Amino acid sequence: MMILFSRTSWLLLLSMGLLGACQGQEPGYQTSTDTTAAVMPPGKALFEQNCALCHGSDGKRGLNGAHDLTKSNLNQAGRVYMVTNGLGNMPAFKNQLSPEQIEQVAAYSLTLQ
Repeated sequence: MMILFSRTSWLLLLSMGLLGACQGQEPGYQTSTDTTAAVMPPGKALFEQNCALCHGSDGKRGLNGAHDLTKSNLNQAGRVYMVTNGLGNMPAFKNQLSPEQIEQVAAYSLTLQ
């Protein structure tokens, strides 16, 4: 009887341990250990939606007189001003984007250099 109890206790403990290890995970869920997975920079999606038509995804398109962003000398503040207020053929985005979104787009555009 003592051996049966020990086996039963061992199986019970093993079962509880396995259940505890799986707690909180959905079926088919796997924890990723890949640290090289690409994360989209803030502002990239906004840039693609609002700027890429004229500037291109790489900032070099130049459609409708758009400047090549890879050659621009504007810093973050200058780019925020341009996106907010527009200039020439470039429309102002102050009524379409929040100040935070404008900051994100401007910061992303600096990565195109």
